[in-house]
Amino acid sequence: MPERRCEPWFADEGGLYSGSEPFFYDPGQFVWTGRLCDGWTVVRDELGLSGATKDFQPYMDADMASRPDRWRTFGLMFWGVRSSRNIALLPRTWSLVRDIPGLVACSLNLLEPKTSIKPHVGNTDAIMRCHLGLAIPDAAPRCGFRVGSETRSWSNGELLMFCDAHEHTAWNNTDQARYVMVIDVMRDEFLSRTREICTRVRSEIRLNADLKTVPWVRALCGVRGGVGAARALYRCETRYRLAVGE
Repeated sequence: MPERRCEPWFADEGGLYSGSEPFFYDPGQFVWTGRLCDGWTVVRDELGLSGATKDFQPYMDADMASRPDRWRTFGLMFWGVRSSRNIALLPRTWSLVRDIPGLVACSLNLLEPKTSIKPHVGNTDAIMRCHLGLAIPDAAPRCGFRVGSETRSWSNGELLMFCDAHEHTAWNNTDQARYVMVIDVMRDEFLSRTREICTRVRSEIRLNADLKTVPWVRALCGVRGGVGAARALYRCETRYRLAVGE
């Protein structure tokens, strides 16, 4: 078995991921996965009854979906920062996930009919990304998911765990919406560095999103040394959010 990296990989370092993490992990190796899968109907039913579906927001990078605003999310936690408002709408869902060891992110994810997500890579290999099927209209090839060279199907109540540092993509070529719950869990070897990793990744994601839409961010990053200054500002903001928890 290849030796695992002792340092995490980050996309902001440039270059493609060349680590030894597998495309998919085995959920059976983790004690918490059984309870999560057993509770999938709790999440599905609470989502339908709460009215939260109206609050789904388009993914922040609109260019990632083949059809504008057809890939949407509802976030409970984003790289260690909780959303108290959204958690209040889905308290039973939050109760199901909040004690998962190393949990750093949780959201509900909607992919509309006849929509695909472009191939892309994640921000780091320090986490395992997990998809819990909630409403899966069909199996691959009509509705599926590829990581690296391996394609799989979701099913309701099933957990797919993968390394999203590898290139991955998803599609829904059916006439019905696809819902999954997405959670990110820190790998055991990086648990002691959770805050450091969350700070770096969350601030980089927010900076890149704002760079496209916020004039002062574009102006700052356009001057010499501006990117470094912007990164420092965004990391300070993230450290504060992590300190207060939301």
